[in-house]
Amino acid sequence: MGSLVNKSPASTYKSLLKVANETNGVTTLLSQIEDGEGTATCLSVSDDGLVLRPKHDNSTSALSVRATDNTQILAVDTTNEVVKAGSTQTHVNSQLLEFNAFDLTPVAGTHYFVGRGSERYNSTDAAELANGTGTDPDATYDGGSATNELITHLFVVPIASTIDAVKFMVSTDSDTDTIINVHLYKFNITNAGHTADGNLVLGTLLANGQATAVDRNVIKTVSCTIDSSAVSAGQVIACFVENETNTDNIRLQTQVLYHFN
Repeated sequence: MGSLVNKSPASTYKSLLKVANETNGVTTLLSQIEDGEGTATCLSVSDDGLVLRPKHDNSTSALSVRATDNTQILAVDTTNEVVKAGSTQTHVNSQLLEFNAFDLTPVAGTHYFVGRGSERYNSTDAAELANGTGTDPDATYDGGSATNELITHLFVVPIASTIDAVKFMVSTDSDTDTIINVHLYKFNITNAGHTADGNLVLGTLLANGQATAVDRNVIKTVSCTIDSSAVSAGQVIACFVENETNTDNIRLQTQVLYHFN
């Protein structure tokens, strides 16, 4: 590293830092930090505040805090407007969303909503709500006179968010191997002050995954493929499960990792 020992200000002023307010120095107002010849940096300072703002271009590493081995611990990305932390560099505003089903009895090849709590089916506690028999669930849902039964199966997105990962664990109650498909969807939910309130439209696939050779002797864990990651505030997220092979009861937990935009 360089040293200023025995060097005059005339030969070193370009390497010195100062605030732009050369008359008053640091005050209650932000003043940009410059080098000795007036070239501005990305930092501004006052007596109570510090601001980092790129001067010309945004950067994925506008601010970086690293360990002694150079492992990045904190990263401020002004290009994508995100902050990541820890050795995994996970978004600091990450959230986990869960969907659960216990003893959901399916019709083979039918997609069913999965509850947000520890839903137990085959009882009066939770209704089994089907939504299509195609390769993917239907992109709409009309609950008719039983729309209220849908409430515990939906997550209303409070802030525009991005889906980062979806993983599920699944088992059944039989020794017979089966194929289980899981889909994560986003929908617009009707809310116009009339009898159609609560119906789902404009369904879009967010993620999907498949577990094979599922029976009661195993717990299969599957990381889903992300098909579309952006979800707008006010949309709802729903999880669907399908027993492709038979009618064995399904026990499922789906975890959704997402972060606010």
